[in-house]
Order: sequence, then C-alpha cells, then structure tokens
Amino acid sequence: MRLTAMSYNLLRVFEEVSKIQDPELIHPSDKKYTEALKKRQEISEKEGRFVNPLFYQERIVRISSYTIRAIQNAIITGKSLASFMDDLVARLVPRTNHIGEH
Repeated sequence: MRLTAMSYNLLRVFEEVSKIQDPELIHPSDKKYTEALKKRQEISEKEGRFVNPLFYQERIVRISSYTIRAIQNAIITGKSLASFMDDLVARLVPRTNHIGEH
C-alpha cells in the first residue's frame, strides 16, 4: 500500500510540476472538463437552473494515461528527468477562459 501511495504521489508531482513550468498551459483533461462544464452551464441556464458552485473549485484530477506511459517509457529507455519533464510540458494546451464567477 505504501509503495502504491508513493508511486501515485510521485506521478502527481510530475504532472503538477509540468503545469507549473508554464502557468498559461493546462493539461488536456482540464480543458475537456472546463468545456463540459460550460456546456452543462448552458443547458442549466436554458432550463432555469444552475450548476452547483462546487464544480468550479479546483479539482483533483486523475493521472492521465499519457503520464503513466511516459514514465514507464522513461524508465525503460533510461531517459533523463529533464527530457521527460520537457515531454510532459509539450503535451499541455492553452488555458480556456473560465466560466462565470462562482
């Protein structure tokens, strides 16, 4: 259990550090979540309802399969940590505008 927890935390550190290197970029899954939330808000407004404000808070994202595969490949090929982090940063996408203030 400890090894699993440590591995998970290490993977999260890699993903979060890659995001910190360029704050204007986000992970593709974050962009997908934001776009889905925007659609959800539009549907809710048409029905006279609202989206729970808790959905707009910072969320704990799942580790992407890309990050897991990239780490596996880096270990197998002996890739340097700097090169590996550059690959993760290259995968990030431009941030979309946040929806509404909540």
